[in-house]
Amino acid sequence: MFVADADMDKTCLRQGDILKNVLYPLVVADEVRFLGIANSSADPVALPWQAEQITLRNSPAWKCQMFARLGLAAVISQCCDIAPKNGRITRQPTIALARLVPVPSGPAKDPEKLASLQANKYPLNPEDPGYINYFYLPQDERLDGKDWVIDYGQVLSIPSAEFPGILDRKILQMTDDARIRFKIKLGASFGRSTQEEEQAGHPWLADQPPAE
Repeated sequence: MFVADADMDKTCLRQGDILKNVLYPLVVADEVRFLGIANSSADPVALPWQAEQITLRNSPAWKCQMFARLGLAAVISQCCDIAPKNGRITRQPTIALARLVPVPSGPAKDPEKLASLQANKYPLNPEDPGYINYFYLPQDERLDGKDWVIDYGQVLSIPSAEFPGILDRKILQMTDDARIRFKIKLGASFGRSTQEEEQAGHPWLADQPPAE
């Protein structure tokens, strides 16, 4: 599943790389607290404070407090899109990540379901696609000796400006075989067609799509 430490490329991030100590925000709308600043307006009916608005990377933003977890994440950005040039990532403004979570309770309690999850089956097999939205990671000492799944549904982005500092958090790199399986499952998770779409006759879904 993973290359040896000596073979890991420490100069770049690749799709499927595992990062440690990633801050994952948990947005619960009712629990978000905006930070305010004193309102110096002379208007007697104005509130004595206002939400603090800032400009962050050329866009307006507000300072707020919310829940967050510190944990493991996998790079889901395509390798070429985040390939560094002169020590910087220039093709994409962000690096996309997916969170690692413990094995869900369903397969954890059912040996047959667990075996299916661990197999990381071909997701486009109409007879037995397995768990499409999860990618299983076996136990490894660098993963606290536990088995995990990459949850394609729990995604976040960090600024590309975090590179190259983010390299210090890279702890594992997938083998080529594992990376290919990982990205095919990732593509199926987000891009598989519905039955209605397949029946719509769209040319891109034909067995031999048009050249243009």
